[in-house]
Amino acid sequence: MSNEDRPVGRRAVLRGGLASAVALGAAACTPGTGSTQTEPSSGSGTMSGTPNATAGRAQGTAPPEVHTTDARPQVLRTPGADVDHGPRSASGVALTFHGAGDPGLTREVLAICREHGAGITVFAVGTWLTAHPELGRALVAAGHDLGNHTWSHQPMLRLGRAAAAAEIRDGARAVAAIKGSNPLLFRPSGTQHSTPLLRATARAAGYERCISYDVDPMDYLDPGATAVARGTLEAVRAGSIVSLHLGHRGTVQALPAVLTGLGDRGLTARSVTELLA
Repeated sequence: MSNEDRPVGRRAVLRGGLASAVALGAAACTPGTGSTQTEPSSGSGTMSGTPNATAGRAQGTAPPEVHTTDARPQVLRTPGADVDHGPRSASGVALTFHGAGDPGLTREVLAICREHGAGITVFAVGTWLTAHPELGRALVAAGHDLGNHTWSHQPMLRLGRAAAAAEIRDGARAVAAIKGSNPLLFRPSGTQHSTPLLRATARAAGYERCISYDVDPMDYLDPGATAVARGTLEAVRAGSIVSLHLGHRGTVQALPAVLTGLGDRGLTARSVTELLA
């Protein structure tokens, strides 16, 4: 995506606290060799809006500073191609997680984020979120983003319009059932990039943009914590959106090293809406 890069200042924020009904956590969300119509991202990149007070995050024992951020950045309200990164001039990086898998691992991720004062975004699979709504509530209460990753994690590039629409619509309903979730965040399953058909179908469900990513350490292959951390930190840069997966032990074990490595580079883990605000 082409963004109108403008700096976003560092914000210390107040954070509150946060097996699988289906074996979705292990499923890869990158296109296979038979995928078609992957296209580079572009868009208006306009980022503006009226700030709303949000839940924050506390880092360590330092007194928190309450901040405000636009819960619906302009770029997410403007039709266009996939959003695969934020402003390159900013200090933020969005760590995004495909939401499925062992609830205990999700709680560990929340605890690590709370300790580091990090913001994340979880694109929840609807069946998983419906089975574990308490995790969705905990994510939102801690100030993180909660978005839609379809109802049952089907390979979206292989679906016809009606089936794709049902996956997006039913996933949206599951997310909407969690008060405070974001109604504009959608990531299609089974592919890094959307297609014209997927974008039109998502738009009909209220999503003007699909959220993609520019960093993929392929953690769903379970290469181990060291490989996940290295793959993330070698590829990440300011404004990156990183694709990670809940439900994988190696990802959880890699997260402290990822957050420390980002901090050493002057980068801050933020939610997608914070990155794009």
